Amino acid sequence: MKLLVCDLDGTLYPQKSESSELQFQKNVKAVEKWVDSGNKFAVATARGLHHYSVLTEKLGLNVEFIGSNGATVRLDTGEEIIKEFPCSVFIDLCEFIKENNINASAATGIDDEWVWSAYDCYPKGVPAYDSMRDFITIANLDQINPTLGIVRIQVFTPPENRDLLKEMIIARNYPVVVTTSDHDMVDIGPFGSSKGISIMELCERYEIDTQDIIVVGDSENDIPMFEITKHSYCISHAELEVLQHASKVVESVEEVIKVELEK
Repeated sequence: MKLLVCDLDGTLYPQKSESSELQFQKNVKAVEKWVDSGNKFAVATARGLHHYSVLTEKLGLNVEFIGSNGATVRLDTGEEIIKEFPCSVFIDLCEFIKENNINASAATGIDDEWVWSAYDCYPKGVPAYDSMRDFITIANLDQINPTLGIVRIQVFTPPENRDLLKEMIIARNYPVVVTTSDHDMVDIGPFGSSKGISIMELCERYEIDTQDIIVVGDSENDIPMFEITKHSYCISHAELEVLQHASKVVESVEEVIKVELEK
């Protein structure tokens, strides 16, 4: 048995285009063929556990789900594994963004709400985020318990500012992991978490050898996956630095599965 681990946005879910829905359906058919051949399939994404039910409905099968860049895991048995860091990081980061007039918005989940640092900063005015912004709750930092556990902070900022803001956040020495998951998003997660770490934990649980791991992704947060196996594939639209960490470049998940099943 082999384990194929796939990123979601930009990978299993293709980039938005006229042909993206058709390619997604081809990817799903390929996944079905992969599983029917006696192999295991898992997803590793920046999305949270709330997306698990959406994904399984689209795929028509239960899968192992690594969410929040490795901070959360849902096994196909229903068991959940959660890694957290203190909300004090979110509070401090919100204050830092405001004090320095940075065009960015920090967001996290607290008590089943998605709370944001601001409403009038990026991604204000970006059509892709319009519907999401309808559900914004502005954080009242004075009323948030700093010891609350959170699994992820997303920081939205214009693409040209992303890498500089990432370095500024790293320089603050929070006890976290900082990466990027999109052209305009910096991701913050618990120290000791990544997609790669969670995959290795799955392999330990199911006694799968690292030689039998195949991974496919398209963003910086996928690099920890690429580093644990020589069977790493990157979707061709990825940034150059990400492409350089993978063993092979492909156009789709469908292509990866075809290559691996023909071996």
